[in-house]
This record gives sequence, structure tokens and C-alpha cells, in this order.
Amino acid sequence: MSRFCRYAFLVCALCLLAACGADEYHYPSVKMEFLTARSGADGSLRSVTTDAGETYAVLTDASGLHITPDSLVRIVSNYAVEQTSDGGQGAVLYALTQAIAPLPKPADGFEGGVKTEPADVTSIWMGHDYLNLVLAVKQQGKHALGFVEDEVTDDGEGGRTVRLTFYHDVSSDVQDYTKRAYVSVPLWHYAAPGVNRVKLFFSLQTQKEGMKTYAFEYVPEAGAE
Repeated sequence: MSRFCRYAFLVCALCLLAACGADEYHYPSVKMEFLTARSGADGSLRSVTTDAGETYAVLTDASGLHITPDSLVRIVSNYAVEQTSDGGQGAVLYALTQAIAPLPKPADGFEGGVKTEPADVTSIWMGHDYLNLVLAVKQQGKHALGFVEDEVTDDGEGGRTVRLTFYHDVSSDVQDYTKRAYVSVPLWHYAAPGVNRVKLFFSLQTQKEGMKTYAFEYVPEAGAE
């Protein structure tokens, strides 16, 4: 059982105890979601933006994660939104892991060529300036994951077509059990001036269906980053 599953189970157990005991106390509603986090000058997480576009100041980060100062990182977090003393709202991050979210790059940017070892899609959906995936991969050895930018074309009328392939290289031929991988494909950098819609085609090699392509439409927001 993963750390996230163990933690979610603990939270549920605590909520059940609360319902049976101290009725006057209400535990916060804990969510597990992809978030975009921004760090401050010291590298600690200062704010998070949900895929609904809501931004909250980080009140507490139990993970103590530090990243490059004044930068963005894509995370998957168990978190709750709580009221602040000034009447606003902030986020309490109980546990988190960094999502795999490198910028797509051309095929010649991958040393040794493009690798497309299979992975199965548990879920895939469009987030806030990202395409989110939860993947099932066979766990053994090291996995290198990324996104190959196959083609970017513009129609001259504000439309852009982007074709990406999932890069997956495994260092071992032995595959003993399955684990989850949390992946976010950055799309904000395709929101160039004059581009108001992006047709996205994302392809990856699957265990059962071979190479499979998913189609989405991404509508960039003003000031996307």
C-alpha cells in the first residue's frame, strides 16, 4: 500500500472516530489532487493553485518540501482548505509527492533515442494548464519518463495543433508488480501570443492496446504560466 493510500486510510479512520465521539468537532475535508505550487525566496511552498484555478496561501506544509526559490512545481497532495484569522482561506498540506512534469522536448533531445515502454492509463483528464495522468507501471529498476514533442503547427487563425508522445524508458527487463505514477504534461508554454486554442494529441504505448492516442482541447487562459 502506498504512502498516499495509508494516509488516506488514516484520515478516513479519524473522521469515523470523530463522528462517533466528539460531535462538536469537525475534521477538515481532505482532498487528494494535482496542484501547482509556487515557492518563496527561501524555497518553501508559499501558495498552491488547484485545477479549478483557485489559489491559496500555504498555511502549513507537513512535508517540508524545499525547491528552487521563486519557482513552480507540480505536486499531488493530500490537503485541506481552512479559514484564516483574517477571514480568508488557506491550504494545509498534509502529505505530497512531486508529479512528473518536465517540459516536452523534440525527439533529438532524448539521449539514446525515444523509448516507449508500455504503461496503462488509470485516468487522464485536462487540468489547469496541464494534462494530468495517473499511470500504472510495472515496478522494477529505474523508470525515466518524459514527453516527446512530435509536431507543433499553427493554422494562422488562433489555432494550434500539438502532438506529443509519452517517453518511457525502463532500466530492467524484470517486471514484478505494478505501482502508480503521477504525471502532468505542461501546456502553458504553448499559449503563445495569438494562440487561443490548442488541439492536443497525446500518444502512449499501453500494455493491452498498443500505441493509443488521446485527443483534448486546451484553451489557454490570459497570463497562463
